[in-house]
Amino acid sequence: MTLVATPSNSKRASLVLRAVLGLVLLAGSADALGQTAPHKHSITVTFNYDFRLTPACTAGARKNCVQEFIVYDLSAGPTNRRRLASKPADSSATGNVKGISIASPKLLFDPGKHLIAVVARTPDGIESDLYKCTIWLHFE
Repeated sequence: MTLVATPSNSKRASLVLRAVLGLVLLAGSADALGQTAPHKHSITVTFNYDFRLTPACTAGARKNCVQEFIVYDLSAGPTNRRRLASKPADSSATGNVKGISIASPKLLFDPGKHLIAVVARTPDGIESDLYKCTIWLHFE
């Protein structure tokens, strides 16, 4: 998957500085009971987001706001990233929100290390820095 939009440097810098993600917990889990394939896993990512820096989109505000959060696997590089899950930003969210969680469906993962990232995305396709909120997971 390639970038949806390539913002100018000033827009990118603005979003990176204003859309700061903090990774609190990321756990890779395979449901041992009922697992249908040897490499199917579901991951849940939990993170904090400060909506004072870039607010959530609302019905009245659809510009310069966070529309959704996306979880990517960056193991194949940023231009070949794999979208694992997403979640719309809560339009009523304000301030520093802790414990935002996104769970993926069960997906096939090759054994080995996977670089997982969370980004904030605006309605016009601008995403926060892919490498600001990451963690390595190891699947066997």
